[in-house]
Amino acid sequence: SEPFADVVLNISSSDVTEGAVNVSALTFTGADWSVPQTVTVTGQDDFQDDGDVAYNVTVAVSTGDAKYVALALQTVGLVNEDDDVSGFVVSAPSGNTTEGGLANFTVVLGSEPFADVVFQLVSSDEAEAVVLVPTLTFTAADWDVPQTVTVTGQDDFVDDDTVQYLVQVSPQVSPRNEQDTVYASLPSQDVQLACEDDADAAGVVVSGPANVTEGGASGDILVVLASSPEAGTLVEVDLHAVDESEVMVEPRRFVFDATNWSVIQVATIDAQNDAFDDGDVGTRVVASASGDSKYDVVVSEVAVTAVDDDDESHFIVGPISQNTSEAGATGAFTVVLGSEPFADVVFDVSSSDVTEGAVNVSALTFT
Repeated sequence: SEPFADVVLNISSSDVTEGAVNVSALTFTGADWSVPQTVTVTGQDDFQDDGDVAYNVTVAVSTGDAKYVALALQTVGLVNEDDDVSGFVVSAPSGNTTEGGLANFTVVLGSEPFADVVFQLVSSDEAEAVVLVPTLTFTAADWDVPQTVTVTGQDDFVDDDTVQYLVQVSPQVSPRNEQDTVYASLPSQDVQLACEDDADAAGVVVSGPANVTEGGASGDILVVLASSPEAGTLVEVDLHAVDESEVMVEPRRFVFDATNWSVIQVATIDAQNDAFDDGDVGTRVVASASGDSKYDVVVSEVAVTAVDDDDESHFIVGPISQNTSEAGATGAFTVVLGSEPFADVVFDVSSSDVTEGAVNVSALTFT
């Protein structure tokens, strides 16, 4: 009905974080009391996963009209329907790690948390890769700012090709009230990566002297692996000379594992003093590996020359013990080789004048 005085209706929301009114008051006069006035209520986006929240808009009378001022306030019940979902988004990684290289991915929350959310970041295989910073913390102030996770590939010195691993991203929350548990209850997410092997390759590195001399000083053969075997695996390296009549190697076997693969082992090489006039002879020392699937086919070698000493092919005829005489006196002399022959050597022995002197043998044979 028409009021005797202006009627002011005060409009208020019981929870302005959920719904806000566009006017705080409506005024009706004797001239417009019958014309409806509109109040618009706008739901507030709070970015929190707080569910659908009920609230009221209250209409209270303020007037000098005795009839209207006696009226009780009225309320309009509403619900602000939530559009936020608790969750977190993990981006695809920038790529695989290499040994010693980096890969990145980001993490961001899907809604504003009620309490700080801390993520634990763990590699499933820290022999292949580790997370540079193992935790991320999001607050109500920075929940929507992506944070970067850096993963570093580990150089394991093993010829292990490309190895798959995971980085697990797990939310941890210390709840202050029941709403804080939303993030705490979320399952972890896994980021699939792989560590690509670098130049690690199964191999045996062998080095030694270019020459060793018959009767001379020994030389050193140095043996070491080019990469580490798998943990718990033994690699046996056997050494032998292709021509053991020229050179010999001792010891003939070394054993390597993941703890000593890069420690140089030393074998001794000696030329064999054979007394032959065979000149300088080239040969090889071969290293063969076994015991590990990657090393079973590995063979390495080093060339070495056995230098001949002063052996020469010649023979020596000794001096005559005395002259012969017609009275029966005999003379004698010796013959000897200067070096060991490769085949029997036969000397023909003859006198230049058998009417003056005769020899007791016609031939001498050396073997």
